[in-house]
Amino acid sequence: MAKKSSKDSTRAPLALDADLRIAAAPALRETLLAALAAREPIAIDASAVGQIDTAGLQVLAAFSRDAHAAGLPVTWAGVSDTLRRGVAALDLTALIELPADAGVN
Repeated sequence: MAKKSSKDSTRAPLALDADLRIAAAPALRETLLAALAAREPIAIDASAVGQIDTAGLQVLAAFSRDAHAAGLPVTWAGVSDTLRRGVAALDLTALIELPADAGVN
């Protein structure tokens, strides 16, 4: 289990890009692997995500699985409706644990 430090609460959320389609999947994977390697709680801001496809969702699903297996908490500082719809469409809600929201527009 990751050690908590005083800097956990001040760490800025990892901001995801607006376009998380297949061309962006390798860079997204590397960014998320680096976040996992830090062995600290991870905050993600996905409010800018405007485009995502199955490849981007697969990367997020693998990241969520790996973070859970490592005992690393993941919090979401913001989630776009586009991301919510993609997660719901592929039935990844249980794996990619987005925060509850009033709904998808």
